[in-house]
Amino acid sequence: MHKTNHGLTSLLFSMLGLWIMLFAFIASAHAVVDGQDDFIRAIDPALGISVQLGRWNGPINLVYDPDGAPALFSEADEVLALLTQASAEWELVSGIRFNIVGSDPDVPDDDGFGPNNLDGLVRVFWGSAGGAAGRAGPEADFYDSDVGYFPYIDGAVELNQNPEVLESSAVLLGVLVHELGHLIGLGHSDNPASIMFANPYSQLLHPRADDIQAARTLYGNGSLVIEDIKQPIAQWVYSPYADAPDSELTFLFKANQAINSGAFISVGSDDPVSIITESTQDTGFVRFNFGGIGNFSNTTAIDIDATVIFVDPLGYLYDERRTELACAVRTACGGGWISVGSARAIKSIPGVWSVYVVDEENKSTLLSLEFNVATQPVFNQPPQAVVSVTGAGNNHVNISLEVIDTDSSLIDVVWHVHGNLGDQDGDGFLDTNITDSIQSGQTIERTISFLSADTHTLYIELNDDGPRYDGSNPDSSMAGRGFQSLLAITVDLPVSSDNDVTVVPTFAGDNAGTGGSSGGSGNNSPSAVVDAIATSTPLKLITTSDGSSSNAKFSAGATLDAGTTTATDFSNKETITIAGSLIPNSADVGKAGEIFVVLINDIAPTYLDTDGNFQLWSSLSLKRLEPAFEIPALRASEKFPVFSGKVQSGLYRVFLGYQLVEGGTLHFNAKAFRVNVE
Repeated sequence: MHKTNHGLTSLLFSMLGLWIMLFAFIASAHAVVDGQDDFIRAIDPALGISVQLGRWNGPINLVYDPDGAPALFSEADEVLALLTQASAEWELVSGIRFNIVGSDPDVPDDDGFGPNNLDGLVRVFWGSAGGAAGRAGPEADFYDSDVGYFPYIDGAVELNQNPEVLESSAVLLGVLVHELGHLIGLGHSDNPASIMFANPYSQLLHPRADDIQAARTLYGNGSLVIEDIKQPIAQWVYSPYADAPDSELTFLFKANQAINSGAFISVGSDDPVSIITESTQDTGFVRFNFGGIGNFSNTTAIDIDATVIFVDPLGYLYDERRTELACAVRTACGGGWISVGSARAIKSIPGVWSVYVVDEENKSTLLSLEFNVATQPVFNQPPQAVVSVTGAGNNHVNISLEVIDTDSSLIDVVWHVHGNLGDQDGDGFLDTNITDSIQSGQTIERTISFLSADTHTLYIELNDDGPRYDGSNPDSSMAGRGFQSLLAITVDLPVSSDNDVTVVPTFAGDNAGTGGSSGGSGNNSPSAVVDAIATSTPLKLITTSDGSSSNAKFSAGATLDAGTTTATDFSNKETITIAGSLIPNSADVGKAGEIFVVLINDIAPTYLDTDGNFQLWSSLSLKRLEPAFEIPALRASEKFPVFSGKVQSGLYRVFLGYQLVEGGTLHFNAKAFRVNVE
């Protein structure tokens, strides 16, 4: 039997006990996508899903039509370069492929034609884009019962020719990445930290975890090996220049006779802030304020063409603005300010942000500073599923789905099975799918018949009926109802072992492979549950193994209802999930780190290993304590699973810790997170 559990590894809590004393651990835009007839542009913009499921079965041919381009993009070669860069991002992280045919002002407009009259060339052109920055969508062939979906064979990408909309190459690049996401079959995401987010105020330039996993579900892996879908892609991380010599910085960004302040961040005012929280105003812009430029004692005039660069918590370039640092000899000047984006947008992407002021001519950094966004964005979470697949004969398999939705919404399970389904719903048309409606936590089972004993991929939608974000105004988005998930189940018939089955979900962070259970982290509970409970209880007495103080923060939480509520008191034999979170010291963000989990009750101390199993920690030595998670680059906030399974009576203590791979002290909570089971 193939069984993929997206969550935490099961454990018999009866093996653990309250035995160790506390010192033992101390010792150690964007778009509108149109819907028309069933066979063309049948797109409901929800992540990775269409109204009539579709995908490309070969390379996508892109042709650029330069007619009507605004003056900023009058050079066709520049737009082609940006189009190549945008398509390369999707190719890097998924199996989709693009072919940039070139520039052709005479490429025909076959929008709205039937499948037999499409030329297979996706026209990228300038127009009104319905008032949005851009819009795009594929056009599909007739339904193919052999694969269970509508193959995409053509499409279009329309860019807004208003020069005030696409005001820079960086903005156009972000729009192209977003629109190509629509072209390959992705719709709008509810997650603000997503390139496919519906509101045009987002200034993201690269696909994020949910975007990448959705594309991988449809098209498989790309050329890049990604061990952790939530970690930054190294190729996209901004690399700052070396610092400028001190002699060049003497009269920059410091208080002077004109302004009593150095450089700082503010929100909609001139009041400095170092942290942005939920209570920070949504209106106005997050600003970088230059502070003083020049000084009465400065004998050299200041005239620098500078760039202010904003980098998000993943280390990706978010925005850049050109400016001039200018002040005459023996003069004190106030530098003014530059906005990074709306406070509402910045608040939707928590973590440590960086601001750099650079001298591009000399390739040097004049200033760097940070600000922390300590928010917890709330949005409709995607349904997830525990999948079991067993063989049922040469051409048949049994599929069982235990579907979980942390928002407790009603879920439609849509099976895109192969073959002629007939007209089971009695509407007079041949069916292209089968739909079951279930509640969160319920299990649905079906026996699926394929046309031959070969290798086949079956797609299953999980669609909740929860409220969706639908754009900033009715004309900017048609995001549709409910955040939708997709499962791709590939079977090599006849199924006789786990190796004959591969399950790939759009659940960001949960990577189902060809073996029995998802590997690497011991995560047998959906990541959404971890996200929901990991920060519930801030832990106390954060210290280090050498006794020094620590600015790190740890939190934990436990639940028995998939994250709807949290608690610390439970009953014997209840199935619970425990998760933890870490905010490392700001100086450690971006560095390779290890996260440790120790669990204690009155029989033996244990630690969680990288395979998701609890091991006896009999020596109580830090040298024998192994990490549960190895993080290539620590983010400003890390959330991780601790345990999921049935518990027996007892008091359970959880300690969390982290240290850098390069060495240094171990940071941990000296006061345990306690779970009591009666």
